[in-house]
Amino acid sequence: MGRLVQARAADTEVLAGVLASAYRGDPVWSWLMPRDREWRLRVLFRGHLTQQIPYGRVWTDDSRQVACVWAEPGAWKLPAAYLLRNARTLVRAGRWELPRLGARLLALERRHPGAPPHWYVEFLGTRAEAQGTGLGAVVLGGLLERADTDGRPVFLESSNERNLGFYQRLGFVTERRLTFRSGPQMWAMWRHGQPG
Repeated sequence: MGRLVQARAADTEVLAGVLASAYRGDPVWSWLMPRDREWRLRVLFRGHLTQQIPYGRVWTDDSRQVACVWAEPGAWKLPAAYLLRNARTLVRAGRWELPRLGARLLALERRHPGAPPHWYVEFLGTRAEAQGTGLGAVVLGGLLERADTDGRPVFLESSNERNLGFYQRLGFVTERRLTFRSGPQMWAMWRHGQPG
């Protein structure tokens, strides 16, 4: 069925393609990037993965059909240095919608809970052709086992209502619906530790 694998720098391009494929039909990303979406998502995710892989925050399966960006407690907030290093990528990917993209990212950061300390599923995506095969549950399930051992909860924001059932089957509970001045809503979800 597959196993959890920590991504390496050599996986960057493939995993950027995985996330671009996974999010191309997503309601929020469709609103943020109405034109040239898959190409722009690939640019955006390539830049982000390049920054996150060296910290051990990107996980996949052995067939490289899933990508998960997973931040340890206290590491979910992107530092100013990250934004400066990725400014060109954000401009290239954001294009005409850069103000909209920036506003949504800032709104999410402002609403991100400061406590309790938690693991954070920043992105989880399965290549479109491999969705429904259980590989996403293998990758995220392996990371959730680590969180359970650590004893701290896990937080995520889902940008697609269709995915809520998947997360609920893995123990997440919808805490609240996130609405914004413009654009599609999202859902804030928590998974509190499961007894080992």
